[in-house]
Amino acid sequence: MKKILTTFVSLAMLVPFVSAQDDEPKHLRFIPLGELPKLEELLPEGHLLFLEPPSGSMPPESVSLVSGDSVIPFELNLRVFTDILTMNGATEGLGIKNGKTLESPFLLKAPKPVAPLSLGVLYADPAKLLWKKPKMLLLKDDASAFPASTVRFVNVSDKVVIVQLGGKGKRPFGIAAGGSSHKPFESGVTLIRVGYLTADGSQKVIWQNQIKILSNQRVQCFFYKAVPSPGKDAVKFHYVTETIPKLPVK
Repeated sequence: MKKILTTFVSLAMLVPFVSAQDDEPKHLRFIPLGELPKLEELLPEGHLLFLEPPSGSMPPESVSLVSGDSVIPFELNLRVFTDILTMNGATEGLGIKNGKTLESPFLLKAPKPVAPLSLGVLYADPAKLLWKKPKMLLLKDDASAFPASTVRFVNVSDKVVIVQLGGKGKRPFGIAAGGSSHKPFESGVTLIRVGYLTADGSQKVIWQNQIKILSNQRVQCFFYKAVPSPGKDAVKFHYVTETIPKLPVK
């Protein structure tokens, strides 16, 4: 009986702690991945015609993050990190509005982040590559989850991507569609070679070069689906070298 009572008291003491943690503000930023649609066309007369982007072919520029009973406006630009946004800890879930008011329709809804700092990797609906109903891969982005001298590979394409870090003799590894992977990344210069598996099982190299980082930096590497076109790679690659973002001062 004493043991049961002790367990009950311990659980009762734990509940306020968990609730307090859950009510802490959550910091997050976003990066939308994708390509610009074709915006110009050469006419037979030699004139250049500038086109309006097809509906839904680009992420909406003016969006807002739901935070409690208000919203935080921000802008989405392809392959660019947003500023760090701070969401009220009492907010039930992660919601992005397509507009700047609470009355605006939802662009996306997801479970509430758990890390002190998170990164929302946004990408167009893979079926049609439209941004009317985007998808998101939410990743922990704080120093304990993603420290300096580390590289993170994020694959939101529909292919298995292949990565080789270092020169000859280094074994390549794969990252499944929708997956991510962390690897140590020494300061200095490192050779990196990336590609993807084609339908016939062969490997298609899409990028190879050297990446240089300092001891206080880390690297984010992103793979995303390309707009289909004859003779064009099916996967695009984008990387960012950065220091660990500083959280806003309370």
